[in-house]
Amino acid sequence: MGDDAATILSQSKRRLTKLKLLANFFEHIDIISIFIKTDIIHNLFQENTALDYNKLELFHLQYTDSLIELLTKIKRQKENDMLAVINEIDINNKYISGFEERRVDSFQTDRKMYSGVFSQHLKTLYKDLTEDIFTANWDNVLYFHKKYAQEFYRTEADESLLKSESFPAYQYRDYSIERKLLGRLNIQGFKVRFVCGYLIDTHEYELFKIFQSDDYFIFSIDDRKLYLFDKELDKLDISENQSNQGTIIDQLKRKNEQLEKSMNERKRALPPEVEGVLKDYIKNLENIDIMSKIFDFDEETNILRAMLNLNLNNN
Repeated sequence: MGDDAATILSQSKRRLTKLKLLANFFEHIDIISIFIKTDIIHNLFQENTALDYNKLELFHLQYTDSLIELLTKIKRQKENDMLAVINEIDINNKYISGFEERRVDSFQTDRKMYSGVFSQHLKTLYKDLTEDIFTANWDNVLYFHKKYAQEFYRTEADESLLKSESFPAYQYRDYSIERKLLGRLNIQGFKVRFVCGYLIDTHEYELFKIFQSDDYFIFSIDDRKLYLFDKELDKLDISENQSNQGTIIDQLKRKNEQLEKSMNERKRALPPEVEGVLKDYIKNLENIDIMSKIFDFDEETNILRAMLNLNLNNN
């Protein structure tokens, strides 16, 4: 293979690469078909070194180059049109990622820590009550609802299940702690687990479970009371709190799916006149007798005939 042939094959390969990238971008069946047919022609020359490579170059000049130029212009226009959609999807994804990271890293971690903080707070309350002193700082436990109630606490529940009738209580400044509750907490070493929170209108409640027992108790934040939960537990949703922004996130995810689907459809859609050109392009490729053009013997036949005529005349 001469240098010229190698150059033509190399340029042909570059054209194929461009055409393949365009086919991958548009995902259009006609463009994919054209790429496949063009690749077949290229491979035919690559595997048959005796062929005239100028015919491959001529084929590309007549067909491939014009198609690549047309599709490249359309691709640039579509990329500009899709830029706003891509930016919107990107902004939505950043919001979704930021929210999910914050939800996992913040609420899920803090709720576990809150259980330990509340356990220590209860232990301090008990010690203070026995010694008739006041050292417990309620701000140590009130931070949690201030940070998460609006976003995470459950807003649908039968509030009558969360409230309590009057009960014998210890008074710790402005707070009332049921005597029976404090006794059961003492038995279990004041170890508790935060279960979930409720936000009913403007009233906030927190449900806790006492460690290694079936006992639950309520912290009524607005009423400043702690008391055993003595209602039917199965009538209350005690599942883990979920962010009320989850609905917004689901909407954004669906929106992104719609945008991506629309973008892909718009990317594949071509103007009617271009669709027509592609159909004609394929038809021409199919109508061209490629093999007869590649293996065109007319030139060699004419040369041989001329030589024979020359010999005959000399005789």
